[in-house]
Amino acid sequence: MTDQRRRYERIESRLPCRLFIPDEAREGELKFEAFLTSRNLGLGGVFVESTFLLKAGLELWVELVLPNARLTTFGRVVHVIGFDDAVYPSGMGIEFLEMGSEDRETLMRDFTPPRYAEFYGSMRGELPHLEQLFAMGDVSLLLNLWEEWKIVKAGGPLATESGAPEPTPLRKKRTP
Repeated sequence: MTDQRRRYERIESRLPCRLFIPDEAREGELKFEAFLTSRNLGLGGVFVESTFLLKAGLELWVELVLPNARLTTFGRVVHVIGFDDAVYPSGMGIEFLEMGSEDRETLMRDFTPPRYAEFYGSMRGELPHLEQLFAMGDVSLLLNLWEEWKIVKAGGPLATESGAPEPTPLRKKRTP
């Protein structure tokens, strides 16, 4: 993974995820559909755990059930972790390719790294009257836009150009 892709944060996130490919020859029919769970999420993509693997480069639709909304976006499988990997779970990193501004806003409102929640708590402690003006989603949206703006100003890519997040390692099981 390039440094450029690591410019955007990812968070552990267990979300219901539907992958699907419409059948262009038969309207309303699907060529493929699967229901999985995400392992982590970034503004540029999602990593889903899976007991089957799709080929890197395959383009498909991704539907995520976020805490406050459902998001459907077009994406591409950009990396695959096989079944024999001892560190990472098997699955696929899917890069978001096309996302409308309303869906992008939805994602930015629900993408809340722990440090954003900590900042929000601190803000409410210092200026409690602002809680009525700014919900956590509002703060996440602004902080995500701010972080992306800094990266773009420094010559980096938009989050939607950054690629899918890599998987997070499996936790080692403790032995008695």
